[in-house]
Amino acid sequence: MPGSHPAMADPRGVWRRTFVREADGSTDRSTTVTWVQGPSLFGDLRQPPGLAEAVGRARLMDLERPQLLALCGQRAFAGTLEPEGDGFTWVRGIDLHPSAPLPDAGVLRWEGGVLVEEGLHEAYLEHWEPVERSSGGCQAAAAWLVDPEEGCSGLLVRVGSWFCYARDRSVPLPTTGVPLIEQVRGCERRAEAAALLDCEVSIGRVRADRWEITRSTLPHRVGSRLRPESTHSGDGLRIRDLDPHGRALPRTWQLVRTEGPVPLLAAAPGAPS
Repeated sequence: MPGSHPAMADPRGVWRRTFVREADGSTDRSTTVTWVQGPSLFGDLRQPPGLAEAVGRARLMDLERPQLLALCGQRAFAGTLEPEGDGFTWVRGIDLHPSAPLPDAGVLRWEGGVLVEEGLHEAYLEHWEPVERSSGGCQAAAAWLVDPEEGCSGLLVRVGSWFCYARDRSVPLPTTGVPLIEQVRGCERRAEAAALLDCEVSIGRVRADRWEITRSTLPHRVGSRLRPESTHSGDGLRIRDLDPHGRALPRTWQLVRTEGPVPLLAAAPGAPS
């Protein structure tokens, strides 16, 4: 119904942002924004126009300073969607940027076929159009992950044929309140800048059990395959990560929390890589 507020289950799906009016009054229709929402866990990737052309698919350790600074223009985060009164709060457990001073909270309502989001703590307005909806028959599943060796957190959400994989830095950002671009600009060595930017939020599609990454905060991840596999014990996932040099880094995650049918989060045994 136009103007109606969606129930908690309604945001499940894959969404494309078509318009935003920021708190300062500026508007944007050109940033590529995809929001993948599971039962409650979610991932969100926002990339400015021209970024792919500027950085290509190079490894972090091969990027020049202007390219590293360009990566700071992305917005990417993942976490849990929680109800807050008549609205929702997107609680960010993983974030490319330092924590914002205000919660990411808004009210959702339908206007025709568009999901409109209005900020609760900031006067922003966003328009979202559905790409794939859980209510349309596709299944949704998600898991919050932890790497017991490095201690970092991860997340995997799948909705129908779409997925979002997020992995936090192994070491938290050294300062808060300082914009990421200023932290990267202040690095003397490329390895230091790469470590600050080594936070992954990747969006992709599952086709015939091929989990292919189509967009990512990390340029060298685009075109690679995730291929998550269940561990023999059933309480973990093995995922094919890459380090900042682009070298294979198999990672075994522990399942901390799961939602929906967990088998959706792993490739079938013997599936092509």
